[in-house]
Formats: sequence, structure tokens, C-alpha cells
Amino acid sequence: MLAPGGPTGKAAAMSPHDRAAAACRHSLHALLELGDRLNDEQWAAPTDCPGWSVGDVYGHVVSLEQWMADGGAAPAGPPQELIDSGVALWRGTPRAEVLGALRALLPQRERQLTDELRAADAPGWWVWSNATVPFVVQLTGRAFDLWVHEQDVRRAVRRPGNLGSAGAQVARDLMLQALPRIVAKGAGAPPGSAVRFTTLGELPQDFTVYVDQHGRASVAPADAHPATAHALLTWESYALLGAGRTTRDRQQIWITGDTALAERVLTRLNIAP
Repeated sequence: MLAPGGPTGKAAAMSPHDRAAAACRHSLHALLELGDRLNDEQWAAPTDCPGWSVGDVYGHVVSLEQWMADGGAAPAGPPQELIDSGVALWRGTPRAEVLGALRALLPQRERQLTDELRAADAPGWWVWSNATVPFVVQLTGRAFDLWVHEQDVRRAVRRPGNLGSAGAQVARDLMLQALPRIVAKGAGAPPGSAVRFTTLGELPQDFTVYVDQHGRASVAPADAHPATAHALLTWESYALLGAGRTTRDRQQIWITGDTALAERVLTRLNIAP
């Protein structure tokens, strides 16, 4: 049986806080290395993030990394304004200048994500909740965002990679945490239901989300309950759905059992803000 998710080996010894910091560092370096290999045509290519080009993704990354470097405090206005203003600020800026800004930020962010890492329970803020949260929550959300945007760029310029990286593992774990709510509340799975997921590829998983007699859902081993519905798909398809970068009809997914229930779950996998 495949593991339902979570790190193994060396990564298992790291705290969620340290894992999120390591994932941020990895994705930042990957984005900078990838950006240095792009030409102007690739920089202008559209991504799966609606309305954003590759250059816009990098502008977003630079603006939010600067925000994090400055303390990551709650903005004065709505969270979306923080995101949109950052993209608008850098839109149209030459590629070398945007990448230069990211490169200049990297040493400071490296320090803040290693020796100067804030305590996990220090106050933080994140757009997903627009509220004060423990810093580990803010940092985990940042790791998810960076990895998703790295993948946006990779798909846009057809340079796949890092589908099993530290950022991918953070994304996997966040999706797993959200699935009980998605299955029980979002998809309305009735008590006694067991929705099984099997993902194949870079981050294989096999687990069941079971809804008990009180309507509470939890993640269980794949063989803990007879599956009411079973969805088999690649890890990349699962991650794309979880990040809101695709729709169910664009992905090849094998379903057995209660097809209607499985489809309701699959159309609600997006956890991105």
C-alpha cells in the first residue's frame, strides 16, 4: 500500500516549519535558475494562472518576496490588492531587471529562512485567511505559492521538473489536510462514504477519506474502508486540480464506484486562494 502522504527519511525528521522554509529556498533558487534560461518570447508566454504571463509570475514572486523580507505584515487594503499591485508594478519591466531584483533579494531571504527564521508560533498573516495566523501557517502558504508558480512557468515554457521537490511535498500535505472538508462539506458525501484516491508518478499516494456516522471526515489507509468511489490519476493531474490550474474535463482520471460522488469531489479539489 502506498503512503497517504507526508515526508519520509531525512525530511521526516524536519519540523513542518523547517520543511516549509526549505521548500521556499528550493523554489526560489529553481525560479531564478529557470528564469536565467528564458528568452523574451518565453518571458511573454501566457501561463495557466489566468491573465498572467511568465513575466507577471516573476513580478508577483518578486513583490511578495519583498513583502516577506519586509516582515510580511497585513496590508492596509484587501489581500488581492497586494497581489495585483505587485504584478502591475513589475509588468513591462525588462526580464533582466526583474530577475536582478529577485537575485538581489535572495541573500536576505536565505538568511530569513535559515539562521534568522522566525519562530513557528510567532504571529504571521496570510492571504488565504486574511487574518493573523501562526508564522508556520504563513510560511507554509508561501511555500505552496512559490512551488505552484514555479510549475506555472515550467508548463508555459515546456521545461518540466521538480514535481517531487520539497515544495511539491508541502503542496501534497496541504491538499491532504483539506480533503476531509472537501469530501464531507464541499462534495456532500453521506455518512459511511469512503472516497479513495490513488496518485501515480513523482509523489505516489493511496489513501481513503472516510465520512463517519456523524458526518465527520478523516484520512485513513486505502484498505481501511470499502471504497464508495475510487479515483486514480497522476500526481501532476492531482496537483493541478488542487492548485486550480486545470479543470476536471481536461484531465484523464479513472473512476470506479459512485461516479457522481467522485466527480463532485474532483471538481472541488482547488485549495488555492
